[in-house]
Amino acid sequence: MSSQEAVDLAGRQRGVVHCAMSSQAVDCNALEATTSIEDITGNERNRDILRALKNDELSQLCLCRPDLSEYDVDYGLGSSRELDWLGHFAKKSTRLESVGISGDDTFGNCSGHSVDRFLDELGKCKHIKKMPFSGADLAEIIDKLGPAMKSNNFTHIFVEECQLGVPEANFLFNTFRDMNSLEELCIDCEGDLAHLNDGDMAGCIPSLAACTGMRSLKLSYLNLSTNSCAALRGVFPRMATLREVVLRGNSLDDDCTRLLAQGLSDCKQIQSLDLSRNRISDNGLDVLVQSLPTSVDALQLARNDITLARHVLLLRFRVLNILGNTLCPGGTQVIAASLANPECRLEYLYLSQSNIGDEGTATLADSLRNNQRLTRMSLRENNITARGWNAFSSILCDTSSINATYNSNHTLRDLDGDGDQIPQDVEMMLDLN
Repeated sequence: MSSQEAVDLAGRQRGVVHCAMSSQAVDCNALEATTSIEDITGNERNRDILRALKNDELSQLCLCRPDLSEYDVDYGLGSSRELDWLGHFAKKSTRLESVGISGDDTFGNCSGHSVDRFLDELGKCKHIKKMPFSGADLAEIIDKLGPAMKSNNFTHIFVEECQLGVPEANFLFNTFRDMNSLEELCIDCEGDLAHLNDGDMAGCIPSLAACTGMRSLKLSYLNLSTNSCAALRGVFPRMATLREVVLRGNSLDDDCTRLLAQGLSDCKQIQSLDLSRNRISDNGLDVLVQSLPTSVDALQLARNDITLARHVLLLRFRVLNILGNTLCPGGTQVIAASLANPECRLEYLYLSQSNIGDEGTATLADSLRNNQRLTRMSLRENNITARGWNAFSSILCDTSSINATYNSNHTLRDLDGDGDQIPQDVEMMLDLN
């Protein structure tokens, strides 16, 4: 055997020994009295986290690869031994409320046995309520997480920037069948991370019927369409305390708005609906205006297909976001009619990148002459020149008479025209309001 072959063999033998040792459980109960934090890890941030966890001073923990550790709560896992001690301290903690996993290959330095042990310990931590996943490889861990998630009283689950295929989605949603404690669910796969279709999601969504305490439901960039919305229609009536629904970046059209409105009709506490980045047109907007529960006061429809080519009353919402929709030439008149109506409740109106121009701006400004509710109207990136902005001058401070000055608009405070060169006198009057 050559000297190089001998070195290679020795290296392989050391690797085998290391793997065998790393899979053996550390008896943390027996060793705790004689093991210092410095004995467990040489990383200073990890030491601080372990020390805080041991002293029951830690409320949030995020596991990641060592090279991804960035924040004070990020524990870069370096070995199975560290994971064993984390599980040991976590199960004894009374303050730890959130345990998350960030990035792929988080457990790359740990044996499969140590990961299983840790997740088993996690399942015994009844005080943990939140589990966020960010950029994690769900395919690697999702099946192992099931028991821990089911045996705990989780209230918040976040899945963001994670690849989500059919197996992972099925397993995840099946877990929700046993989670009636769940109050907030956020799954956001922006960036083509969802390898699912509308039918796949329609098959998953009925599992949410068990989550009767849901308050915030966010299912974004998951290719939801008609079938998924039909499934949501059947689930929403079970969520009496639902306050917020976010379905951004899907393939929702006008038919979907009808299904959603039907499902939400019994959700009397819902306050906010976000359907941005879909394919909703004026017809869908009309359905939402007329059919959503009266409790909904914030509607987000940014970057859809809304043109306001026909009259739609926009009185009922406190917040309306239709930025990024290309309005037709008469679209601002539709908005102005609502703003001039004494019954208009709008306080925040987002119209950036909506093809408004100077004439449209003048129309909007004039509608605010007697409006005492709107405080912010976002108009950035609408090709507005000084002529358009100056239309607000006489609205904000009419100097034609003392009474006119007194009766000017003293409510509007922000036009959000960053970079659009709002005249200084208009900015000053907004600041004075």
